[in-house]
Amino acid sequence: MRWHYLSPGFLFSVALPLFCLSCRPQKPVPADGVPPVVLSDPGGGEHQLFVPDSGTKATVAIFLMTDCPVANAMLPDLNEMAKRYGPLGIRFYGVFADQDPQSILRHIGDYRIAFPCLVDDACQLAKLSGARRVPEAAIFSPDGTPLYRGRIDDRAVKIGRIKPVPAERNLSDALEALLAGKNLPSPKPVTAGCYLPLD
Repeated sequence: MRWHYLSPGFLFSVALPLFCLSCRPQKPVPADGVPPVVLSDPGGGEHQLFVPDSGTKATVAIFLMTDCPVANAMLPDLNEMAKRYGPLGIRFYGVFADQDPQSILRHIGDYRIAFPCLVDDACQLAKLSGARRVPEAAIFSPDGTPLYRGRIDDRAVKIGRIKPVPAERNLSDALEALLAGKNLPSPKPVTAGCYLPLD
């Protein structure tokens, strides 16, 4: 049997490109694996979510639709929550999927929505949090880790029946616990509302 010997120079020429490939700088990945999320508002402006900074304690995503009566009934309270918790480091966003940007802009004006609204046709935030219904709320840590996902309050008894004043304010209770450094309460599911276009 004839043996073929490879010169050191040949081996070095093969190994060097592989070594260089392994040394190329890689795009940093967060330790928890949550990818960066960049979404546009209906006016075309970009918003990068989950950028940790000292002023942000949590991000709240409120899943909305322009034609969902249950969600629209909650908007006045959501506006108040955004104004109350914003100065405490809680960032609120309304999230719309599969809806015309111009319709969203009209909706923002009609209901005087006091927090930024985003277009998420790929339902990135819903899939990240596990949300399936409108109106549903998700709380994320500053780095994008899902902390809570559930109903906003208990005013929607069933389709077509909405209580004028809720007895339980689940999202507010969760935010109060978060700000106090306590365990977040167990979320309750949305029992009446519209389904997100996840498929």
